[in-house]
Amino acid sequence: MLKTRHLYLIFIPAIAIVLFVFLIRVIQYEPLLPYSLDEINNTDNNEKESLVVLFEDDPLLGKKKAPRTLIVFEDFGCESCATLSENLNELLVTYPDDVKVIWKMLPVTRFPIPTDLAHEYAYCANSQNKFEKFKDLAFANRDNLSEITLKTISAQIELNPKKLEACLVSPEVTSYFEKTEDLAQMLNIQAVPTVFYKNTQIQPPDTLLGWQVFLGL
Repeated sequence: MLKTRHLYLIFIPAIAIVLFVFLIRVIQYEPLLPYSLDEINNTDNNEKESLVVLFEDDPLLGKKKAPRTLIVFEDFGCESCATLSENLNELLVTYPDDVKVIWKMLPVTRFPIPTDLAHEYAYCANSQNKFEKFKDLAFANRDNLSEITLKTISAQIELNPKKLEACLVSPEVTSYFEKTEDLAQMLNIQAVPTVFYKNTQIQPPDTLLGWQVFLGL
């Protein structure tokens, strides 16, 4: 009986210590979820569970609270991307309260001019809340996205020159495109444009009517 009492005296403090350590670990625990924009958590895409990870600096077209979310990977040198962009513009104008687009910039064009610099300018235009204007002009000049053209577009949409210059050399630009490229590889994206809806890659409709039917508008 005495030995049993001694065992209790040994094990009870040990168990208490283990429980205390476990409690501390639970309090400190932070779940490692894919990052998503706080403004669009309550959408039909359920972005927090999506493999298509969103970044704070992804351009967003449309209203943040619109319930239907399209995530598109596009490149300014891509003719099909330009066509899709026009279709999405029409969709957003027609259904401003129902649809929004999260834009993933994925520069893959190498001829006639690599589009890497164009996307860096687009990133910086987005930081000044002028991505949509830049996007439309970049697509309109997709065959000649030289630095001169990009500077002309920037002046035309009245980007702040000092902020633009600082942004273009910032590490955030490089980090963003590295993250986007890594994500595209993880998703096994083979070509642009690539569109995701409700966590699934889709074949985008090529007409407004097609989008209406697909999205149930």
